[in-house]
Amino acid sequence: MDQQVVRSGLVEFLRTVAIPGCSLDDIDDSINLIDAGIIDSFALIQVIFYLEQNHGCDLHALGIDPADLGSIKGILNAIQRAND
Repeated sequence: MDQQVVRSGLVEFLRTVAIPGCSLDDIDDSINLIDAGIIDSFALIQVIFYLEQNHGCDLHALGIDPADLGSIKGILNAIQRAND
Protein backbone atom coordinates (compact mmCIF):
# COMPACT_ATOMS: atom_id res chain seq x y z
CA MET A 1 0.00 0.00 0.00
CA ASP A 2 1.44 3.36 -1.05
CA GLN A 3 1.83 5.40 2.16
CA GLN A 4 1.58 8.73 0.33
CA VAL A 5 -1.70 7.74 -1.34
CA VAL A 6 -3.09 6.60 2.01
CA ARG A 7 -1.98 9.86 3.65
CA SER A 8 -3.54 11.95 0.87
CA GLY A 9 -6.85 10.13 1.23
CA LEU A 10 -6.73 10.55 5.00
CA VAL A 11 -6.03 14.29 4.77
CA GLU A 12 -8.91 14.71 2.32
CA PHE A 13 -11.19 12.91 4.76
CA LEU A 14 -9.93 15.01 7.67
CA ARG A 15 -10.80 18.16 5.72
CA THR A 16 -14.44 17.02 5.78
CA VAL A 17 -14.51 16.66 9.58
CA ALA A 18 -12.16 19.51 10.56
CA ILE A 19 -13.48 22.48 12.46
CA PRO A 20 -14.47 25.15 9.89
CA GLY A 21 -11.66 27.56 9.18
CA CYS A 22 -8.90 25.15 10.22
CA SER A 23 -6.28 24.28 7.66
CA LEU A 24 -4.54 20.96 7.19
CA ASP A 25 -2.09 22.41 4.68
CA ASP A 26 1.54 21.82 5.62
CA ILE A 27 0.60 20.29 8.98
CA ASP A 28 3.19 18.19 10.76
CA ASP A 29 1.98 14.58 10.95
CA SER A 30 2.82 14.36 14.65
CA ILE A 31 0.71 17.36 15.73
CA ASN A 32 -2.21 16.35 17.94
CA LEU A 33 -5.21 17.44 15.88
CA ILE A 34 -7.52 17.76 18.87
CA ASP A 35 -5.07 19.78 20.98
CA ALA A 36 -4.40 22.02 17.97
CA GLY A 37 -8.14 22.68 17.60
CA ILE A 38 -8.34 21.16 14.12
CA ILE A 39 -10.78 18.39 15.00
CA ASP A 40 -13.01 17.81 18.01
CA SER A 41 -13.93 14.65 19.90
CA PHE A 42 -16.93 14.02 17.63
CA ALA A 43 -14.62 14.12 14.60
CA LEU A 44 -12.43 11.52 16.32
CA ILE A 45 -15.42 9.17 16.32
CA GLN A 46 -15.79 9.84 12.60
CA VAL A 47 -12.09 9.01 12.15
CA ILE A 48 -12.72 5.65 13.81
CA PHE A 49 -15.60 4.93 11.43
CA TYR A 50 -13.41 6.00 8.50
CA LEU A 51 -10.74 3.53 9.57
CA GLU A 52 -13.26 0.72 9.96
CA GLN A 53 -15.01 1.36 6.65
CA ASN A 54 -12.07 2.26 4.43
CA HIS A 55 -9.18 0.31 5.89
CA GLY A 56 -10.76 -2.60 7.76
CA CYS A 57 -9.29 -1.45 11.07
CA ASP A 58 -10.72 -3.17 14.14
CA LEU A 59 -9.19 -1.01 16.86
CA HIS A 60 -10.12 -3.41 19.63
CA ALA A 61 -8.61 -6.42 17.87
CA LEU A 62 -5.46 -4.45 17.03
CA GLY A 63 -5.14 -3.17 20.58
CA ILE A 64 -5.22 0.46 19.46
CA ASP A 65 -6.37 3.08 21.93
CA PRO A 66 -8.53 5.74 20.25
CA ALA A 67 -6.36 8.32 22.03
CA ASP A 68 -3.53 7.21 19.72
CA LEU A 69 -5.54 8.50 16.75
CA GLY A 70 -5.09 12.17 17.58
CA SER A 71 -2.47 12.79 14.91
CA ILE A 72 -2.06 11.97 11.25
CA LYS A 73 0.95 9.85 12.20
CA GLY A 74 -1.10 7.90 14.75
CA ILE A 75 -3.88 7.26 12.26
CA LEU A 76 -1.41 6.14 9.60
CA ASN A 77 0.21 3.79 12.11
CA ALA A 78 -3.21 2.23 12.82
CA ILE A 79 -3.80 1.73 9.08
CA GLN A 80 -0.39 0.12 8.70
CA ARG A 81 -1.01 -2.22 11.64
CA ALA A 82 -4.33 -3.27 10.11
CA ASN A 83 -2.58 -4.14 6.84
CA ASP A 84 0.37 -6.04 8.35
